[in-house]
Amino acid sequence: MKREQQILRAAEKLFYERSFDGVGVDAIGKEAGVTGSAIYRHFESKDEILEVLFDQAIDALLVKVGEPEGDPREELARLVNAHIGFALSHERLAAIWSREVRALSGTGQRNFLRRQHRYVERWVDCLAVCYPRRSRDELVSAVRAVHGLMMSDATRPPGGKRAPQLHALLVDLALAALEVLAEPDAGRSAATE
Repeated sequence: MKREQQILRAAEKLFYERSFDGVGVDAIGKEAGVTGSAIYRHFESKDEILEVLFDQAIDALLVKVGEPEGDPREELARLVNAHIGFALSHERLAAIWSREVRALSGTGQRNFLRRQHRYVERWVDCLAVCYPRRSRDELVSAVRAVHGLMMSDATRPPGGKRAPQLHALLVDLALAALEVLAEPDAGRSAATE
C-alpha cells in the first residue's frame, strides 16, 4: 500500500473515532507507522488530509449514483439506494462527512461545498420532476432532511450493532419521507397554523 494511503486510512480511523480536532499529526503518523514529520512529505497539513478524505467521500458517492436515469422515479430510487449504500459501506467517511465539514479550511470547504452543491442539485432536479407542485426551497429542504435521515446510522458511536436489513429499512424510510411532497398540504401541521 502506498504511504499516502496508509496515512489517509490512519487519519480516517482516528478522525472517525476522536474527531478532527481531537487528533494531531503525530497520532496520525503513529497509527500509519511513520513519524509525524514524515507526513509532511506527502501532505502539507492535517487540513489537506481532511480535504482529501472529503474528496474521497464525494467521489465514492458519485461513483455509486452513476449517470442519471431517464425515468424520474427510477432515478430517485437510484439516488436513495446509492446514498444509503455509501453511508453503510463507507461508514467512517460518511461519519466524517456528517461531523467535520466545518473543520475544513476555507478553500477546502469551498471546493467540497461546490461539489456537494452539484450533487444536491441532481436530487432537486429529480424531485422537481417527481413533485412539480413543490417550490425549489421546499425541495432543497426535503433533500437536506432526507440526507440527514440516510446518514443517521453513520454517526452512531463505533462498535454499535446494526439492525438486520438496515439498508432496506433506510430506503423505505427515505422514500416514505419524500412521498410527503406529493401531498399539497403536507408539512403544515396544526402547530404552524
